[in-house]
Amino acid sequence: MLFTKLKEKDRLATIENYCILFIFLGSITLSLGIGLTVVNTKGIPVILAMIGALISFLSTVALIFTWLIRELFSR
Repeated sequence: MLFTKLKEKDRLATIENYCILFIFLGSITLSLGIGLTVVNTKGIPVILAMIGALISFLSTVALIFTWLIRELFSR
């Protein structure tokens, strides 16, 4: 249901939608990890925060490259 709404006619638009989804999921994971770090400063909360930051960063880089490819090859 959610994945059918993310698909577009254009392949780059579909990639862009997935990148935005992963940015949101990464930021939620990062926030959850930071929030749980208040309870316990070792273990799973720290790993959640690091994974969330990594997912958000990589998705943002992928989104920028998608925009760059769209601009270069749209002409």
